Amino acid sequence: MEAIYPYANIIHLLLAIIFLGYVFTDTVMISALKDKFGKDTDQKINQTLGAKSFKIFPLSLLVIVLTGGMMMSKYINSDAGLFETTLQKLLVIKIILALIIVLGVLYNLYTKLTKKPKHPFMQEHFHKLVLVLGFFIVVLAKLMFTA
Repeated sequence: MEAIYPYANIIHLLLAIIFLGYVFTDTVMISALKDKFGKDTDQKINQTLGAKSFKIFPLSLLVIVLTGGMMMSKYINSDAGLFETTLQKLLVIKIILALIIVLGVLYNLYTKLTKKPKHPFMQEHFHKLVLVLGFFIVVLAKLMFTA
């Protein structure tokens, strides 16, 4: 595990930047364009971005989770314990926040594949929630190694 840790870390960080960058762009930049070009153009923009994000978003999140799990096993395991150190406590909080994002993405995939309507909260606010949770995940990741 020690040999692949640096590679998992780099992949994890790069994909997390892409993932949160997309969410930031969608939440802050693209939402500012909403209702600026007319309903038809807005719908075309959303469909185009939605098709791209449907391909990239879940796959990148899957790799983020897998690489995160690989790195987590270095700090939380049967030898190191679960809540023994401050690092472990912050890591568990970080994992819980990440699981909220994962569950939200799985819900969105489910509604997309089954063609069921999304809950209004998920339709209107999920990316904002991901952005806030992502911010706290990044802060916790930094605090883990400084606290």
